[in-house]
Amino acid sequence: MKEKKSNMYPTLTAEQKVAVFKRELSYIKDLEIRTLTEELIGAIPNYFFDIPASSTGKYHPDYALGQGGLVRHTKAACLFANILRTPNPLQLSEYELDCAIAALIMHDTRKSGISDEAKSQYTRFDHPVLAAEAVRTHFNFDEPFLSVDDMAKNIQLILNTIARGIESHMGQWNTSSYSPGVTLPVPSDPLQHFVHMCDYLASRKELDIKNLF
Repeated sequence: MKEKKSNMYPTLTAEQKVAVFKRELSYIKDLEIRTLTEELIGAIPNYFFDIPASSTGKYHPDYALGQGGLVRHTKAACLFANILRTPNPLQLSEYELDCAIAALIMHDTRKSGISDEAKSQYTRFDHPVLAAEAVRTHFNFDEPFLSVDDMAKNIQLILNTIARGIESHMGQWNTSSYSPGVTLPVPSDPLQHFVHMCDYLASRKELDIKNLF
């Protein structure tokens, strides 16, 4: 696959990346989950903030195309999650709802590769697994002081919950002829189904919410 050099994309500080998702972070009610999500956002590759949601232009609504389109798609998915929070059709707990929104913020963050240096010209079909792995491995839990600490264990539980929501967000579209060796996880619990549902709604061309951006 063709790659773009990282210097083609503006370099953002961790604080600037977090500021992009200020509204979406406010949807997360639990302070610990929100703080962890801010930490994860700070490590997102720079290219994510610049590219469209669809590398070919065939998919996603018009507002999600062009420069910054992937960020707008992510914001839309989070908005749908926040709207659905009150009716809560899948009866998620508050913890699960917060983790689902965190998962939606992070779900496409490795869409073209794990880093600016490794960026592909087109969408990586395995990007849900790449993004989930980036979340799970953000902290080194092999260090002795982390492995026995109750707080660290809770952090690891939260990260695993977020990662579960990310890795199955493609839903039933879990195979591709362009990536014959890749089979993505499919949703198997209410949190995973909720994340997939919100991502699906944000990808529909008939749902035009461009006035929100």
